[in-house]
Amino acid sequence: MLTIRALPGQPLETNCCLVADREAGEGILIDAPWKVEDTIAAWARELGVAIRLIVCTHGHWDHTMGLADLIAATGAPVACHPDDAGLLEHPTFAPFSFPFTLTPVTPDRLLSEGDIVTVGDHRFAVLSTPGHTPGCICLHSAEDRILFSGDTLFAGACGRVDLPGGDRDTMIQSLLRLRALPPDTTVYPGHGPQTRLANEQWLERVAEMY
Repeated sequence: MLTIRALPGQPLETNCCLVADREAGEGILIDAPWKVEDTIAAWARELGVAIRLIVCTHGHWDHTMGLADLIAATGAPVACHPDDAGLLEHPTFAPFSFPFTLTPVTPDRLLSEGDIVTVGDHRFAVLSTPGHTPGCICLHSAEDRILFSGDTLFAGACGRVDLPGGDRDTMIQSLLRLRALPPDTTVYPGHGPQTRLANEQWLERVAEMY
Protein backbone atom coordinates (compact mmCIF):
# COMPACT_ATOMS: atom_id res chain seq x y z
CA MET A 1 0.00 0.00 0.00
CA LEU A 2 1.25 3.44 -0.90
CA THR A 3 1.55 6.35 1.48
CA ILE A 4 1.39 9.70 -0.31
CA ARG A 5 2.09 13.01 1.37
CA ALA A 6 2.17 16.41 -0.35
CA LEU A 7 4.21 19.28 1.07
CA PRO A 8 3.78 22.78 -0.40
CA GLY A 9 7.24 24.35 -0.69
CA GLN A 10 8.50 27.87 -1.02
CA PRO A 11 8.22 30.32 -2.62
CA LEU A 12 5.16 29.50 -4.80
CA GLU A 13 3.45 26.75 -2.79
CA THR A 14 4.72 24.10 -5.20
CA ASN A 15 3.87 20.58 -4.08
CA CYS A 16 6.62 18.13 -3.26
CA CYS A 17 5.02 14.68 -3.10
CA LEU A 18 6.51 11.82 -1.14
CA VAL A 19 5.33 8.48 -2.53
CA ALA A 20 6.30 5.70 -0.14
CA ASP A 21 5.92 1.93 0.03
CA ARG A 22 6.56 1.15 3.70
CA GLU A 23 6.66 -2.61 3.15
CA ALA A 24 9.38 -2.21 0.53
CA GLY A 25 11.17 0.46 2.56
CA GLU A 26 11.50 2.84 -0.35
CA GLY A 27 9.98 5.97 -1.78
CA ILE A 28 10.33 8.62 -4.44
CA LEU A 29 9.85 12.36 -4.49
CA ILE A 30 7.94 14.18 -7.17
CA ASP A 31 9.14 17.76 -7.70
CA ALA A 32 11.59 19.71 -5.59
CA PRO A 33 10.51 23.14 -4.34
CA TRP A 34 12.63 25.14 -1.94
CA LYS A 35 13.03 24.45 1.80
CA VAL A 36 11.28 21.09 2.02
CA GLU A 37 14.29 18.89 2.76
CA ASP A 38 13.97 18.86 6.58
CA THR A 39 10.32 17.81 6.54
CA ILE A 40 10.89 15.26 3.77
CA ALA A 41 13.80 13.72 5.70
CA ALA A 42 11.65 13.54 8.84
CA TRP A 43 8.79 11.90 6.93
CA ALA A 44 11.17 9.34 5.41
CA ARG A 45 12.49 8.44 8.87
CA GLU A 46 8.96 8.19 10.27
CA LEU A 47 7.84 5.89 7.45
CA GLY A 48 11.06 3.89 7.42
CA VAL A 49 11.78 4.48 3.73
CA ALA A 50 14.82 5.47 1.71
CA ILE A 51 14.27 8.01 -1.05
CA ARG A 52 15.65 6.43 -4.18
CA LEU A 53 14.59 8.88 -6.90
CA ILE A 54 13.55 12.53 -7.31
CA VAL A 55 11.35 13.04 -10.37
CA CYS A 56 10.84 16.52 -11.81
CA THR A 57 7.57 16.81 -13.69
CA HIS A 58 9.16 19.69 -15.62
CA GLY A 59 12.06 22.09 -15.38
CA HIS A 60 10.54 25.33 -14.11
CA TRP A 61 12.54 26.80 -11.25
CA ASP A 62 9.80 26.50 -8.62
CA HIS A 63 9.80 22.72 -9.15
CA THR A 64 13.60 22.38 -9.11
CA MET A 65 14.89 25.05 -6.72
CA GLY A 66 15.22 22.56 -3.86
CA LEU A 67 16.96 19.83 -5.85
CA ALA A 68 20.46 20.43 -4.50
CA ASP A 69 19.26 20.43 -0.89
CA LEU A 70 17.11 17.31 -1.41
CA ILE A 71 20.00 15.50 -3.07
CA ALA A 72 22.20 16.37 -0.09
CA ALA A 73 19.51 15.22 2.36
CA THR A 74 18.59 11.96 0.61
CA GLY A 75 21.42 11.00 -1.74
CA ALA A 76 18.79 10.27 -4.38
CA PRO A 77 19.39 10.64 -8.13
CA VAL A 78 17.30 13.04 -10.22
CA ALA A 79 15.13 12.25 -13.23
CA CYS A 80 13.35 14.44 -15.78
CA HIS A 81 12.31 14.48 -19.43
CA PRO A 82 15.18 15.15 -21.86
CA ASP A 83 13.41 18.19 -23.32
CA ASP A 84 13.58 19.93 -19.93
CA ALA A 85 17.01 18.70 -18.83
CA GLY A 86 18.53 22.00 -19.92
CA LEU A 87 16.34 23.87 -17.44
CA LEU A 88 17.89 21.84 -14.62
CA GLU A 89 21.41 22.27 -15.93
CA HIS A 90 21.00 25.98 -16.68
CA PRO A 91 18.22 27.14 -14.35
CA THR A 92 16.67 30.54 -14.86
CA PHE A 93 13.85 32.67 -13.48
CA ALA A 94 13.14 34.06 -16.97
CA PRO A 95 10.99 35.92 -17.80
CA PHE A 96 10.86 36.97 -14.14
CA SER A 97 13.48 38.21 -11.69
CA PHE A 98 13.73 37.06 -8.06
CA PRO A 99 16.36 37.66 -5.35
CA PHE A 100 17.21 33.96 -4.98
CA THR A 101 20.02 31.69 -6.14
CA LEU A 102 19.43 28.72 -8.43
CA THR A 103 21.85 25.77 -8.29
CA PRO A 104 22.43 23.81 -11.52
CA VAL A 105 21.76 20.06 -11.34
CA THR A 106 22.54 17.48 -13.99
CA PRO A 107 19.81 14.82 -14.17
CA ASP A 108 20.96 11.25 -13.60
CA ARG A 109 18.10 9.67 -15.54
CA LEU A 110 16.03 10.84 -18.47
CA LEU A 111 12.38 9.84 -18.59
CA SER A 112 10.44 9.59 -21.83
CA GLU A 113 7.00 8.38 -22.87
CA GLY A 114 6.37 4.82 -21.72
CA ASP A 115 9.21 4.60 -19.22
CA ILE A 116 8.34 3.10 -15.83
CA VAL A 117 9.11 4.47 -12.38
CA THR A 118 8.65 1.94 -9.58
CA VAL A 119 7.96 2.32 -5.87
CA GLY A 120 8.14 -1.15 -4.38
CA ASP A 121 5.72 -3.22 -6.48
CA HIS A 122 3.85 -0.13 -7.70
CA ARG A 123 4.48 0.95 -11.29
CA PHE A 124 4.05 4.45 -12.65
CA ALA A 125 4.11 4.99 -16.40
CA VAL A 126 5.61 8.19 -17.75
CA LEU A 127 3.15 10.17 -19.84
CA SER A 128 4.60 12.90 -22.03
CA THR A 129 2.25 15.89 -21.61
CA PRO A 130 3.90 18.96 -23.16
CA GLY A 131 2.23 22.33 -23.35
CA HIS A 132 3.32 24.06 -20.16
CA THR A 133 6.91 23.22 -21.12
CA PRO A 134 8.17 20.92 -23.88
CA GLY A 135 9.34 18.37 -21.31
CA CYS A 136 6.32 18.17 -19.03
CA ILE A 137 5.51 14.68 -17.83
CA CYS A 138 2.90 13.02 -15.64
CA LEU A 139 3.28 9.76 -13.71
CA HIS A 140 0.29 7.43 -13.94
CA SER A 141 -0.45 4.20 -12.11
CA ALA A 142 -3.32 2.46 -13.87
CA GLU A 143 -3.53 -0.17 -11.12
CA ASP A 144 -3.59 2.31 -8.23
CA ARG A 145 -5.68 4.89 -10.14
CA ILE A 146 -3.20 7.66 -9.30
CA LEU A 147 -1.88 10.51 -11.46
CA PHE A 148 0.87 12.95 -10.56
CA SER A 149 0.11 15.74 -13.00
CA GLY A 150 2.72 18.43 -12.31
CA ASP A 151 1.63 21.69 -13.91
CA THR A 152 -0.32 20.04 -16.72
CA LEU A 153 -3.50 19.71 -14.67
CA PHE A 154 -4.68 21.37 -11.44
CA ALA A 155 -8.00 21.22 -9.64
CA GLY A 156 -10.14 23.40 -11.91
CA ALA A 157 -7.34 24.63 -14.17
CA CYS A 158 -4.28 23.81 -16.22
CA GLY A 159 -0.76 25.22 -16.37
CA ARG A 160 0.13 28.45 -18.12
CA VAL A 161 1.03 28.35 -21.79
CA ASP A 162 2.34 31.93 -22.11
CA LEU A 163 5.77 31.24 -20.60
CA PRO A 164 8.84 30.32 -22.68
CA GLY A 165 8.31 26.87 -24.21
CA GLY A 166 4.56 26.89 -23.62
CA ASP A 167 2.13 26.09 -26.41
CA ARG A 168 -1.67 26.28 -26.25
CA ASP A 169 -2.52 23.67 -28.88
CA THR A 170 -0.03 21.20 -27.45
CA MET A 171 -1.47 21.72 -23.97
CA ILE A 172 -4.97 21.02 -25.26
CA GLN A 173 -3.82 17.71 -26.72
CA SER A 174 -2.20 16.79 -23.40
CA LEU A 175 -5.38 17.65 -21.49
CA LEU A 176 -7.45 15.56 -23.88
CA ARG A 177 -5.15 12.66 -23.17
CA LEU A 178 -5.61 13.04 -19.41
CA ARG A 179 -9.37 13.38 -19.86
CA ALA A 180 -9.38 9.87 -21.33
CA LEU A 181 -8.02 8.29 -18.13
CA PRO A 182 -10.48 6.57 -15.75
CA PRO A 183 -12.66 9.14 -13.95
CA ASP A 184 -11.92 7.61 -10.53
CA THR A 185 -8.23 8.52 -10.91
CA THR A 186 -6.91 10.58 -7.99
CA VAL A 187 -4.83 13.51 -9.19
CA TYR A 188 -1.93 15.03 -7.25
CA PRO A 189 -1.06 18.30 -9.02
CA GLY A 190 2.02 20.50 -8.87
CA HIS A 191 0.09 23.23 -7.07
CA GLY A 192 -3.05 23.21 -4.97
CA PRO A 193 -5.16 20.39 -3.56
CA GLN A 194 -5.60 16.88 -4.90
CA THR A 195 -8.64 16.16 -7.01
CA ARG A 196 -10.26 13.37 -9.02
CA LEU A 197 -10.67 13.37 -12.76
CA ALA A 198 -14.41 12.88 -12.27
CA ASN A 199 -14.52 16.27 -10.56
CA GLU A 200 -12.81 18.07 -13.45
CA GLN A 201 -15.88 18.47 -15.63
CA TRP A 202 -14.29 21.43 -17.41
CA LEU A 203 -12.09 18.92 -19.25
CA GLU A 204 -15.17 17.93 -21.26
CA ARG A 205 -15.03 21.37 -22.88
CA VAL A 206 -11.36 21.18 -23.81
CA ALA A 207 -12.18 19.49 -27.11
CA GLU A 208 -14.25 22.53 -28.07
CA MET A 209 -11.17 24.74 -27.61
CA TYR A 210 -9.14 22.94 -30.26
